[in-house]
Amino acid sequence: MFKIIKFFIKSVFLIILIIAGFLGYARFIEPNTLVEKSIEISSPYVSENADNLKIAVFSDTHFSDDYDLKDFQKVLKSIEKNEPDLVLFAGDLIDNLDMFNGSPDDISKALQSIKAPLGKYSIFGNHDYGGGAENEYEKILSAGEFKVLKNQYFALDSHKISIIGIDDFMLGYGDITKATWAREDYYNILLCHEPDIIDSILEYNIDLMVSGHTHGGQIHVPGYTEDFLPPYGKNYVKGLFEFDNSRLSKLYVNPGLGTTKIPLRFLSKAEITYITITRE
Repeated sequence: MFKIIKFFIKSVFLIILIIAGFLGYARFIEPNTLVEKSIEISSPYVSENADNLKIAVFSDTHFSDDYDLKDFQKVLKSIEKNEPDLVLFAGDLIDNLDMFNGSPDDISKALQSIKAPLGKYSIFGNHDYGGGAENEYEKILSAGEFKVLKNQYFALDSHKISIIGIDDFMLGYGDITKATWAREDYYNILLCHEPDIIDSILEYNIDLMVSGHTHGGQIHVPGYTEDFLPPYGKNYVKGLFEFDNSRLSKLYVNPGLGTTKIPLRFLSKAEITYITITRE
């Protein structure tokens, strides 16, 4: 009987150690680890002037007590080192503006320090509408010299690139029909916070769609993650997806930088993505 009790106590102690180790890693190690992911995408629609053009993508900073400007310094240093031509932010800047203890002006200054010769572009995410942020988000990004595209089109005619920004679908005014602005003779990039929207635009001339929203699952545990993925983020969770449509469209889902609801990440490290487009 004593051996059974001793075995039981050891087993419980081991389980507690495993859980404590998991929580410690998910709370203090993985959320503070930044991955630099580099991918190359080729297309016949890339012009000679745009060949080897490098795009930096980041998303879901969710600035809060758990992710602040000190954490964001890693991103700024990475961008400075990699010298992208173009920078895209896929939404969800502040986790909850009503509860935010930091300075929006300081966020603008940090964003302003990012340099990109072909410009910096962003869209609204669902958290940029929630928490009282709807009227402040664009001010913060604009002060950081980012152009906010809200169901809008912007052309880089010198490189034959178009950037279409579709608004958030959960709390905003997302309009799929804006994908019709994609030009047949341009390389067309579509920014939309929610990745599952890709299924509704494959008939249009979209070459690359960039999204965030899912945090790559944030806590990636089989049988758990699937039940907690957000609306419009259940089919494409993270990474590169390719489609067999007329433009051979690509979707890249960035896992984001910060966290929401609980300050944990597991098997879904924070990431800044560098996408190089080449002429096929």
